[in-house]
Amino acid sequence: MRYGILIIAAFLMLSCTHREAETFVILQTTDLHGVLGRDMSGITGYIKNQREKYGNNLILLDGGDNLQGTPEVFFANYVDTVNAHIYSEIFNWLSYNAITPGNHDIAAGRKVFDKVYSEIRADVICANAIVERTGEPYFKPYAVYNRKGWKIAVMGLLTPFATEWIPENLRGGILIDNPERAAIYWTKKIYEEENPDILIGLFHTGWGDPFTRDTSESASSIGAWIARNVPGFHLICCGHVHYAGTDYLVNVRGDTVHMVEAGARASHIGRAEIRVLTGPDGKPHISVSTELLASRELPPYYSYEKKLDPFLVREDKYNSQEFCQMEAPVYSREAMFGPSAWIDEIHRVQLAYVNSGSASDIGACVSFVSPAARNLEVKAGPLRMKDFIRALPYENTLSIVRMTGCEIVRFLEYAYALRIDDPRGPAYNFDSAAGIRYRVYKNKPAGSRIEVLSMADGSSFLPGEEYNVVMSTYRARGGGGHMTVGVGLSATELPGRTLWVSEKDIRSIFRESLAARNTVMPQPLDHWRYL
Repeated sequence: MRYGILIIAAFLMLSCTHREAETFVILQTTDLHGVLGRDMSGITGYIKNQREKYGNNLILLDGGDNLQGTPEVFFANYVDTVNAHIYSEIFNWLSYNAITPGNHDIAAGRKVFDKVYSEIRADVICANAIVERTGEPYFKPYAVYNRKGWKIAVMGLLTPFATEWIPENLRGGILIDNPERAAIYWTKKIYEEENPDILIGLFHTGWGDPFTRDTSESASSIGAWIARNVPGFHLICCGHVHYAGTDYLVNVRGDTVHMVEAGARASHIGRAEIRVLTGPDGKPHISVSTELLASRELPPYYSYEKKLDPFLVREDKYNSQEFCQMEAPVYSREAMFGPSAWIDEIHRVQLAYVNSGSASDIGACVSFVSPAARNLEVKAGPLRMKDFIRALPYENTLSIVRMTGCEIVRFLEYAYALRIDDPRGPAYNFDSAAGIRYRVYKNKPAGSRIEVLSMADGSSFLPGEEYNVVMSTYRARGGGGHMTVGVGLSATELPGRTLWVSEKDIRSIFRESLAARNTVMPQPLDHWRYL
């Protein structure tokens, strides 16, 4: 009898440990930023095709930053609020399995992202987003999928700087904890409680500088740090830094960790194949391969475009409303090479706004502005709502910040270094200034390129003098590293430097100012030039 029981037990153990080999396909999108057009059409068609081919062996993931960036998503967020959000509809139609929020999803405001995430059937996961009042997770830290006897766990993480960049009124009591610490804690917990065969990271963080291969612990390389130092991950899908690429790292245990990031604005879709089988030791043996597919090389998907049409009709009617007449075309790209009529118009509006009305007792004499969009063209003729949203795609407010002359120079040295040393870098990190006259020496070493000649009115600019500077609240809170890495202030110092924050967002301020003028002929200020 005992012998028979032992045989049965051995058989059960064998049947449990020797599972059939399987191939799982992981698809990733990230940082869509409201894009819904041709590129997304190709991606949806590819997802549908892969879903038909692999069925339940396909795991579809999204890395966040979808709810800000285009007129279409602005309309879905704040105007067409009775209907299901367009991203909810698309994500449900494509049967996404898990998504991780990005900082631009949280920045859309709690009313928006709570609605979207309540509508989406996918698991919304983020291990380091916590409720400030209780310390409990706001989202599910991870999700587990059982596929043909194999267990696949997916953990979500968000860049910690979201807490610093996003005002509390938008975060609604959510804090973003240290992602490295969260990864250590939840990886241990997942293996203890779930014992997965495969662990995937879905991180709204970068995984290292693609040009310098820098994987130091910084805003852009949190994913790489976790891959190296937190054993257990087989694949990490990153986002946030808008890099499209694949790579692998070797962790402290000697295991290979594969990395993939699908770029931004639907430029690519990331794909990983995970092959798993039971080895002679009874343990799962896992191999991973990764690739990127460019959306422009994928055929458009008619069913997606047909599904989108009713929404686009409603959206276009709203976003085509006219506010004023432009007497000449403007191009944001001009700002990358010298004074830009369009960017300087924003400078004018910022300075005028803070030097009148509720902020007039504080005021500002210097302005910082970045071209949020690299290739924006606004044609002569009616200026529409969609133009304002494309020019200023994020719902950001204005801040007045107290800075010394030396700090202003260091800020500009950092901004122009990003532009000169990496011309392919994002336009939103390149700030020019108004209110001062300065020259930029492109061929000089970094740190010695900026020469401030005077204030705009011809008065002296003094390195030791304090000046009030108007800039986006994102920048004032440390976004892009200008105030921290560039100026050298700690994150804890920044709140004390801020003298005032606008109630209205910059886009509304800009739109109302231009609408009041009826006709607009933008002119460059000519406050700076390259030498």
